[in-house]
Amino acid sequence: MKSNIFNDIKKCKLKNEYRLSSLKGVKNLSRSDLDTIELYAKTIQNTGSYYGLMKPMGNVAEVLEKYELLNEKVHHLSKEFF
Repeated sequence: MKSNIFNDIKKCKLKNEYRLSSLKGVKNLSRSDLDTIELYAKTIQNTGSYYGLMKPMGNVAEVLEKYELLNEKVHHLSKEFF
């Protein structure tokens, strides 16, 4: 899977904890957004879906799509459990 998302998140966190960051062209990501993206990425990597979490929205969803972690298959698998 896309392991470089974790490296990119780590770099953004190390730069400055208090400034907004950008990943893959998605701007204005807060530290909380980075933590949320990391949570979704780990969950999708481990289970193949984001079951148990809310549907990702906004900038979080946009980053996950750019790293090809969100697609129709993942959405479908996540819906089956609800």
